[in-house]
Order: sequence, then C-alpha cells, then structure tokens
Amino acid sequence: MFKNVKRRVLRGVGLIVVITASCLSSGCSHNLTVSNLGDYHVIPSVVARQSIKIGVTSNDMSDPEKSKYIAAIVESLQRNSNVERVIYPFSQANHGDMVDAAIDITVNPRYDGVGTNFFVNWPGFVIFAPAIWGYGYVAELDTSATITIGKSSKLQQIKVPTKYEFRHADIDRTWTEVGWFEMGIIPLIGGVVFTSYDTDATSEFIRMVSSNYGTYVSSKIVKSSYDLLGYK
Repeated sequence: MFKNVKRRVLRGVGLIVVITASCLSSGCSHNLTVSNLGDYHVIPSVVARQSIKIGVTSNDMSDPEKSKYIAAIVESLQRNSNVERVIYPFSQANHGDMVDAAIDITVNPRYDGVGTNFFVNWPGFVIFAPAIWGYGYVAELDTSATITIGKSSKLQQIKVPTKYEFRHADIDRTWTEVGWFEMGIIPLIGGVVFTSYDTDATSEFIRMVSSNYGTYVSSKIVKSSYDLLGYK
C-alpha cells in the first residue's frame, strides 16, 4: 500500500517537474502587444514655410524611467521636418539666444492591471490562457509642456494625456499554470494577485510605445509653439 502511494507521489512530482521544465524552456510567455497605438497616430503635416529652433528642459531627466519618455519626445522633435534644431538639455544662460521656444516637459506615468486578469489565470490556467492571451494592463501617461517664447515672453502650458492598453505575460506569473496538479489553488490565489500591474513589463512597454508616444506629444508641442510664435 505504502509502495503504491510512494509511486503515485513520485509520479506526480515527476510530472510537475516535466511540465515546469517545459514551461521554462518554451517561455510560457506572451510577448507584449499594445492594442490601441492607432489612437495616437499622427498624420504627417505639411512642411511649414519657416522652421523653428527648440530647447528642451525637464526635471525628469534624472529619473531612470521618466527620462526614457522625455528622450522619446526629444528624438521625435529631432525628426520633425518643421524643427530646425533641438537643444537638449537646454540652458537659458548658455543657449537662450539660440532657440525660438524653450520647452519644459514633465511626464507622470501611472500603470494598472485589469480585473479580468483574474479569469485569465483562473480558470484560464486549464488551457494555459496566460500564455495565449497574456494579462491586460493600462498605462496612463500624463504629459505637460510649458512653452516659453524668449523674445516675446509669451508662455503657455499644454497637457497631453495618453492612455495605452496592452497585454503581456512572463514566467514570473505564468508559472502558476502548473496549478491544475493541485486542483487550481495556486492559480486561484494568483488570479487575485495578478489583477495588479506587473512592473516587469515596464521597460518593454516603454520600448514598444516610444516612437508612437514621442511623435504624438512632439506634434502637439510643435503646433502650440508655432501658434505662440505666430508662424504659419
């Protein structure tokens, strides 16, 4: 009797090891995908008669995460055909007479998970739903830019809100799919926990949206700068 029990336990442990190893080798992950990039698509604008020179400052430059968003905006400004020059980081004392507009940018990112992640994990673990569909997340990037026109001292603050929806899963969460060996207790508990945001997704998310986000925000900055300068 005890031999039979021992064999069953060993067989169960062995099966768990095999499945876990399979998960690790296959990745058991869902590549990050952003579902609403089209919401912030920018149609190329007609090249203006007069280009502008811009200086950019930000108190977020020293923040490891926020600085990446600032860099995305600066890179997009540099690619904008209506911008002749971008000085970053800008100093009023050293570069004040070299730009038409000084832009101070602040980014406030907020991330969250969605409630349906619970059902992805439980009972979704039965069909490996986390690896198939991934967990859902939302990133709200509240960006503000204070535009100052040096020669006229005109000043305007604009706010550019963006909200991205994306899906992602990696082994840090999908390992709970092995829970069907013990009647789903692990994925049930994991489902509750995983309704929150997974910080492991942040770096990949920023890389994925940088071009889209930077182009959208920079287009708003350039338009407002042109309006303040009175350029057409």
